[in-house]
Amino acid sequence: MFREFLERNHIEDKNIAVGVSGGSDSLALILMAYDELAPLGYKLTALTVDHRLRPTSAQEAAYVGKIMQENSINHYILVWDEKEKPSSGIEEAARKARYGLINEWCKDNGIKFVMTAHHMYDQAETFFMRLFRGSGLNGLCGMREVFQLNGLCILRPLLNTNPEIMKDYLRKRNISWIQDESNDAEEYLRVKMRHILPEFYEKSGITAEQIVNTMKRLQNSRDYLEHETLTVINNAFKNWFNYAYCCLLQKFLAFDDELKFRLLSFLLRTVGQTEYAPRAEKILNLIGRLKKNGFHSATLGYCRLYVMDGCLWIYPEEFEIGNYNSANWKMFKQLNPKFRRIKLPFQVRAYLFNHFRELKNYPFPFN
Repeated sequence: MFREFLERNHIEDKNIAVGVSGGSDSLALILMAYDELAPLGYKLTALTVDHRLRPTSAQEAAYVGKIMQENSINHYILVWDEKEKPSSGIEEAARKARYGLINEWCKDNGIKFVMTAHHMYDQAETFFMRLFRGSGLNGLCGMREVFQLNGLCILRPLLNTNPEIMKDYLRKRNISWIQDESNDAEEYLRVKMRHILPEFYEKSGITAEQIVNTMKRLQNSRDYLEHETLTVINNAFKNWFNYAYCCLLQKFLAFDDELKFRLLSFLLRTVGQTEYAPRAEKILNLIGRLKKNGFHSATLGYCRLYVMDGCLWIYPEEFEIGNYNSANWKMFKQLNPKFRRIKLPFQVRAYLFNHFRELKNYPFPFN
């Protein structure tokens, strides 16, 4: 199963990290993947994030370490040690912290791929959550098997797998798992869906498998539209080293409204390095603002949209000033004449100045 998944997605790197919380899904994932891939020369490393949100979290992380040690699997515990956790939005904050810690560890250790244990029922829950929130095509497609996040490639090999298979696997090996208390927290929409859906499946006769198969067909439609959207981006936008994009504002506004929506969705997800674009109503509201005279700037999806000299720029919201200043930029332009007559937003100039050595092999946007 895992080898076929990796080959289908053209992943040849044999050094892969696996997120392991101690629940049945992730414990089974690391052990099943190790059984299949270790004999083929793959090196799997288990990463457990201790969020310190429960008194037993350190004990649970240590339990995962014990199981990993018994199976000769390298294991590291990453601690979210911020003293003040947010009072609201804790689920999303914990998710960001988890991916942030894993991302940092992987970069420090030269690992580019991370497996997670999302499965068929997670995918079906995602469909109904998006339906509840009024999502369009992209949202109803659910989670992607493979996606890029801040330089890491996230792999979800179990999206078509019934979670009972993972539990049966652990039972046969006489391995117990940790029950996450947050799975009973009714204030979370996903938990509500998790409790409601079994009755829905029983009364409607619709199965999670049928829902996931429908999502696959939606994904085919999304992939085609994204390919066409990318074609428009390549023709209409200047790509500044995969960091920023720019296009004449009037050219962008002349596109069909649906195309404008898809262009912004794609670019916000790409530049913001997120799996999902912001919610549809926020993107539509932004398009409405762009149509009005006098629009100057806005932020959305970890990106800044900025209009300068009739050109719409999209670049990351956060940035480092580094060694950039006006005097250094003047010297930079003298050494690199092709930048002399191009007007760039301050943040893009800072990025180019601080990363130019890394970018020398990239094609220049205005060649």
